[in-house]
Amino acid sequence: MSKAGETRLQMPSRSNRDGGQAFFTAVGCMDGRVQEPVLAFGQQKFGAKYADTITEAGLVGLLAKKNIDRALLDSIRKKILISLEKHHSKGIIVHGHQECAGNLVEDIQHKKDVLKTAKTIGTLIQNNMQIIPVFVTRSASSRWIAEELS
Repeated sequence: MSKAGETRLQMPSRSNRDGGQAFFTAVGCMDGRVQEPVLAFGQQKFGAKYADTITEAGLVGLLAKKNIDRALLDSIRKKILISLEKHHSKGIIVHGHQECAGNLVEDIQHKKDVLKTAKTIGTLIQNNMQIIPVFVTRSASSRWIAEELS
C-alpha cells in the first residue's frame, strides 16, 4: 500500500516490458565517437530502435587474445544473455574502430580482432543468433561510418 503523496510506477506485463520496441546488442569499444554509427547500423540492419551496449576500452582486442581474462568473458556473456533473454535482442553487432586508444593496432589487425571476437561470442552464447562484425572508420569529411566485415 502506498503512502499519501507517493507515486507508484506500474510495471507492464513481463512480455511487454520493452513497450513493443525492438533491441539489438552492441558489443565493442566504449569510445563515444562510434556509438552513433553503430546504433544507426543496428537500427537499419535489425529494424530495432534500441541498442543494449556492452563496452570496454578496446574490447575486441581483449577478446581476441589467446588467453582471454575469464572474469571479463563471464561478464560479457552474462550481459549478452540479459539482452537476449530480457530484451529479446534481434541480433548482435561486434564492433571495433579506427583510432582506438584501447586496441593500439593497425586497422587490418583490428578488423581481424573483430572477426575473431565475433566467433568467440558465437561460441560463448551457443545459439543461432545473428552476429555481425562491424568496423567503424572515419571518412574524409570526418564522419564516422560503420561497415560490415565479411
